[in-house]
Amino acid sequence: MYRLSLVFLKVWLLVSCHCNAQVANTLTQSEKKLGWVLLFDGKTTAGWRGAYSSVFPKHGWVVKNGELRGELSDGAESGDAGDIVTLKKYRNFELVFDWKLGKGGNSGVKYFIEERRPKPEKGSQAGYEYQLIDDADYIYNGKPLPQDLKTASIYDVMAAKKPDTKVEVWHSSRIVVKDNHIQHWLDGQKVLDIDRNTEAFKQGVQDSKFKDYQGFASIPEGYILLQDHGHSVAFKNIKLKEI
Repeated sequence: MYRLSLVFLKVWLLVSCHCNAQVANTLTQSEKKLGWVLLFDGKTTAGWRGAYSSVFPKHGWVVKNGELRGELSDGAESGDAGDIVTLKKYRNFELVFDWKLGKGGNSGVKYFIEERRPKPEKGSQAGYEYQLIDDADYIYNGKPLPQDLKTASIYDVMAAKKPDTKVEVWHSSRIVVKDNHIQHWLDGQKVLDIDRNTEAFKQGVQDSKFKDYQGFASIPEGYILLQDHGHSVAFKNIKLKEI
């Protein structure tokens, strides 16, 4: 009887956990009431378009198994299928997303994308980038990555405080923007917290490759961008709540 009870308990726990697990790319009733919206429905590319384009790229970005995948291989920044952006601009928001990179991979999630004209001749549109990269094995100018180019940093501006992030596994990220206050989270841990009015942030911009981008330290709003950096990347559970 004791062994039988244990068996029933294990079965009940498995069923209970399965029933309570949220289906990928969906919103709970609670999330809907709080104002969350899906930026990716798990089935289509609705809500996205190519950067500097009115249509979605014809190759490179695909939907498979509930994932928005960049099946990219050129190795260059915005040199394969090109970046994709949301249809709407955002100012104050909370954005969450799950992502996975392969060994040696590089990508990013950018916000405050303005699509200034003229379009850059090469490379990606400037914006605040939540960096996604193989921290340990990506080769940068023949050297290991500096901290401000590692995962969850505001690329080339502010370094995230965290150990190297593993690749080929799923991670959960969160970006919170409220006026000039920015937070980056990774797998439930806050790894960056900065105000754009601080000297630290302004100096970070001045020391970055964005120093000549007029108004970079105070961009008020913009599109959200998924970066083509010529390496395969996968996203799911992309959700946003305006603040």
